[in-house]
Amino acid sequence: MAKIALGAAAFIVAAHGLIHLAGLVAYWPLAEMKELPYKTALFGDRWEVGRTGMRLFSVLWLLVAAGLVVAVGGWLADRPWAAGLMAGAAALSLAICLADWSVAWRGALLSLVILIAAVLALGLQMKPARFPAYAEQTPPLEQVPVPEGLPQPVARFYQAISGDTVPVIRSAVLTGTAPLRINGITLNSRFRFTHDAGQNYRHYIESTVFGLPILKVNERYLDGKGRMELPFGTTENEPAIDHAANLGLWGESIWLPSIWLTDLRVRWEAVDAQTARLVVPFGVGEDSFTVTFDPQTGLIAQMEALRPKGTDPDKLTRWILRPESWQRVNGLLIPSRASVTWEDEGTPWAVFTVDDVRYNVDVTAYIRGRGL
Repeated sequence: MAKIALGAAAFIVAAHGLIHLAGLVAYWPLAEMKELPYKTALFGDRWEVGRTGMRLFSVLWLLVAAGLVVAVGGWLADRPWAAGLMAGAAALSLAICLADWSVAWRGALLSLVILIAAVLALGLQMKPARFPAYAEQTPPLEQVPVPEGLPQPVARFYQAISGDTVPVIRSAVLTGTAPLRINGITLNSRFRFTHDAGQNYRHYIESTVFGLPILKVNERYLDGKGRMELPFGTTENEPAIDHAANLGLWGESIWLPSIWLTDLRVRWEAVDAQTARLVVPFGVGEDSFTVTFDPQTGLIAQMEALRPKGTDPDKLTRWILRPESWQRVNGLLIPSRASVTWEDEGTPWAVFTVDDVRYNVDVTAYIRGRGL
């Protein structure tokens, strides 16, 4: 449905652009047009511009045609400059249609709609300022040996990210930015994820337009219960939400991966030379991820699990987390950017870039709060 709407909008804007070629034909003039009779005055005959002025005016029609058609091409190709070009072309179109209002008033109205949409698109492209870093600094981290007997790709992974020892991580505060796709619209956002390692988390997200927050998300998983608070409603006391949140807790632990060794409830199971199964606790039972490792670097290439996407606990969708790049923080190699994809959507609904990480800070009260 979204693709159909996108195609229809692109067709309308491109057609509107091509119609402007009529202005070039009529006002150069290259031919007589009944719909656009030749004249040498604009604004209802109030401004006499002469033959030379009308030729310049006709060139503006050509520029609008070219600008809107090229902008549509850039828009369909997902080019960042497309919205700016479309806004500029629509603004020029509105100006020349106003100057020729008696015959171009319909075009003026359509140009105004396109201009508003393009300006909104520019606002959606603007990235927000980052949240300030968490006030408390990471203290020196206790190190413990990597245990023996791990599956071969898992042992290689820990050797790559930390060496022969791993830090004991009890809490983490992750601060960063992310484009999030919500109901088909991508919103630039800023986030803070707070973890009581292996136990609880709280997410605070602000999605923005022109860098200003328009949507705030307070999401938490505390004491085995998930709660999602959005501006248009709150979801809680749902088994599917609890299940999804538990998988989110352990999936996001890719930013504090030593917890997968130091928490005695977690275990790794061998699959093959490049894959292992990560088994994590869920209530009185267990859940699991299939983890694939890069054969060249030894780093995690992908984590996936069957996760509830809505409130039906029996309807599970393949949920995929992929690190896109890595950075070393406090001696530990962790993802600097990671994408999250629902298999049925095909493309990432979010790409999280982590700008600041604080480990083993006091989150006792903060994790049970709201907002920043």
